[in-house]
Amino acid sequence: MRIVCIGAAPTGLGAAFRLNELIQEKEENAEDVEMVILEKEAYAGGLSCTVKDEKGFLWDMGGHITFNHNFPYYEKAVKWAVDEWNSLQRNCMVSEKSYFF
Repeated sequence: MRIVCIGAAPTGLGAAFRLNELIQEKEENAEDVEMVILEKEAYAGGLSCTVKDEKGFLWDMGGHITFNHNFPYYEKAVKWAVDEWNSLQRNCMVSEKSYFF
C-alpha cells in the first residue's frame, strides 16, 4: 500500500505521524506500506513557519497560532522528534481588518 500525505504543515505532519502509529500497530503488514509526505516548499510548517530573507531578516509567514487541542498528533510528532522542548503559555492574537483571531 502507498500512502501520500500532501503538505508538511501541522495537519499533514500530524496525519503522517498518526498513520505511522497505526501502521506500526499492525506489525505483520508494516513492511508492505510505503508513506511519503509531499511539500512544495523547501521547508515544513506551512503558515506556521519563519523564513529568513537574503538580508538576514526573519519573517513569520502566519500568525503562528497553533492550537494544540486541534492538532493532537502534530503535538505528539513534535515531542517525538525533538528531545528537549521549551513550552510557553501565551495569549496572543492576530489583528485582521479590526477582527482579532
